[in-house]
Amino acid sequence: MDWVGLKEEHKLLRHDIKRFAETELEPTVLDMDRESKPHAEAFEKIGKLGIFGILVPEKYGGAEMDFLSLIVTIEELAKVSPSFALSVAAHNLVADILATGGNDELKQQYLPVLAEGKKMAGLGIETMFHAEGEEAERGKFVINGSFSHLIGYGMREKEENMFVIEEPEGDRGAETELMGMRASGICMFLPGDQSPARSTFRMDNPADFSSRLRLTLAAISCGICSSTLAHSITYAKERKQFDRPIASFGMVRIMLAEMAARTNASRMLLYQAATDGTVLDRDMSAAFAVEHALVVTDHGVQVYGGYGYTKDYPIEMFFRDAKAIEIFSGSAEYVKEQIGKQLTK
Repeated sequence: MDWVGLKEEHKLLRHDIKRFAETELEPTVLDMDRESKPHAEAFEKIGKLGIFGILVPEKYGGAEMDFLSLIVTIEELAKVSPSFALSVAAHNLVADILATGGNDELKQQYLPVLAEGKKMAGLGIETMFHAEGEEAERGKFVINGSFSHLIGYGMREKEENMFVIEEPEGDRGAETELMGMRASGICMFLPGDQSPARSTFRMDNPADFSSRLRLTLAAISCGICSSTLAHSITYAKERKQFDRPIASFGMVRIMLAEMAARTNASRMLLYQAATDGTVLDRDMSAAFAVEHALVVTDHGVQVYGGYGYTKDYPIEMFFRDAKAIEIFSGSAEYVKEQIGKQLTK
């Protein structure tokens, strides 16, 4: 099921990203997950397609596409490698906030090299805005942290929300062993004391940035759902018990039907929110997609039975990655509480 708002340019982009993901990511994705290794060669190749500067203005070497283009790209990559999709999302979000909030000097310094992929950006995501004092001494998760050239993160300073661009020097610590998103180079980082190369600028609308971040996580969730559903349908038609495919069993059909409905509903909300949605629309879409990805992957594991618990199939990876996305986007209870707060203003 497709969304009527997709333009021809979005469909062509999706076709190109699908071909890239199947060619460059799929052959090694399970190995990269097991070994917690980023897709280094794939980063170089996708940079040549202009994917690292999707939202960057053309005058800085970017593609200057719309936000839906980024969402379509991330969703398609996540169907094969959620970790790679998360890395691409983090890089583009840092470039985007620089393009919309940074001064001319910062834009000239960073946007061309980020758009070309000559430098990779990491994004701090644990407690997006750190306060001064003791809170500022806490480390935070950084996507692409182990291999990025610069790191962007939010910090609360003198009662203002600031965004920080920092170029760490030296060893920034080992990668954090995570249950999911193991090929995203995620490490812990202590803000503020790593490098003199540090710039800040004020964020006029931090809620808008946070909702755009959550929506990229929703896109990854939708990609996970789509791929889990496709793999589960194929497996159910091939796997036989009692001399017939398990796809003929009523309970399996019910699970597949629920997976399909949740996947399609999540995608419809995602595309709508990415096109002309408000902060509230994005947060609702993200909460919906992230929560349903956990249900869909759980059903996928059940369809696969014992094989769903092995690392021989991607279902096990999708299950772990869906849980990681929930952690990064904030607990469902917190996000829903914030949505309710917006609804009752």
